Amino acid sequence: MTTLGNIEKLILVTKINDKVVDGSTIMDEKTKEAFKNLSKYTRELLEKEPKMNSYGLNSLKSGLLTYWNESINPDTESFWTELKVNGIDYERKEPLKFALEKNQFRRVDQGMDARKYWTELKNRKEITDKYSQIEIEKIETIIADDENRRLEILKKCLRKNEIPQTQYLKFGECMAYMNNCGIWDKYFNKEEVQQLYDIWTNFKSK
Repeated sequence: MTTLGNIEKLILVTKINDKVVDGSTIMDEKTKEAFKNLSKYTRELLEKEPKMNSYGLNSLKSGLLTYWNESINPDTESFWTELKVNGIDYERKEPLKFALEKNQFRRVDQGMDARKYWTELKNRKEITDKYSQIEIEKIETIIADDENRRLEILKKCLRKNEIPQTQYLKFGECMAYMNNCGIWDKYFNKEEVQQLYDIWTNFKSK
């Protein structure tokens, strides 16, 4: 295999980005367009400046990889697999490894991703090759614990009909989690959901 220079590598990564995005069943068309616009912009800059310095190159690389480094879903695994197949050895951040080390997800969007896609992910070769069965079971426990913590926060606010001053941001995260994961019906009836939204809307900081 021909050894690629740093600029050639990143240009290839923009094309892999587009390939994965085009094949995605997770992203909507607007999101796909945004991702492809970013890769197009990155590619055009690289082609215009074939002698770009390492600072500029790393900035473009960081911007392109942000989503693929922070997300937990099938598209992300496909992206990194494609990089490996093409001999691109970029270092990957591992949100699942962080979760295993800290017993929690670093960000709410990672928890939502894991909740939505883990049933599919845990059977993928990329995951079974990287994590032991014990680790896979631990990740499932972390996902369940994350969901239960968020549920308890919402239940407590529902009982008290208010959001504690110190938990406004956490409350918003919990609402986003339930909505994004599509699990309102699992825990609340329509009246309770409406009450939670009313509590949120009527919150006043003191």
